[in-house]
Amino acid sequence: MIASPASALARKGMLADPGDHFKGRYEVERKYAVDDLTEITVRIEADGAIPFTLGNRETDVFLDWPDGRLAALGKQQVIRSMQPSGRVLWFVKGPQPDECIATDMEDFDKALAMLAALGCVEADRVSKQRDIWFLGDFHLTLDRVPGLGDFVELAIMTDDEESLAGWAEKIEAFAADLGLRAGALQTRSYRAMLADRR
Repeated sequence: MIASPASALARKGMLADPGDHFKGRYEVERKYAVDDLTEITVRIEADGAIPFTLGNRETDVFLDWPDGRLAALGKQQVIRSMQPSGRVLWFVKGPQPDECIATDMEDFDKALAMLAALGCVEADRVSKQRDIWFLGDFHLTLDRVPGLGDFVELAIMTDDEESLAGWAEKIEAFAADLGLRAGALQTRSYRAMLADRR
């Protein structure tokens, strides 16, 4: 018996096909602090958002070489574990603000072991609860970060560098439509914000 596409997605902990949502060299993203994720969830569901993964705990392990060469170049290398969906991502961000290259991996522990064998060391670790939704061209992540609070990220990925400014405008207009206040925009990463609290 051949498994249906839906059952294959379910085995991977996914509720929808990601299509082209995570394809591209650049990620245009805007992150907003919010008081209530429930209100946002109700709003995007009413707008027809499609759930991709819900109720995941994500653990990001930041890796560099002991001499900090990636940080010196303005780059971040991360292995991300998502449970219970079982997804594992390896991605590199920077040096440009919107530059992001990502690929799926099979095994979190093996990926970490391989990079350790190449001399990488753990530089930091960040965990969060995350739901991912699709709405039109955008993917939306609803995050609860221990020690920081709740956030909504709106993003797209693309290979077209010339389109980045246009996508930024569209995301900001979309955020306004969702009632996300411009004053709640966060320009720093969770990692940087958590570092300030240590």
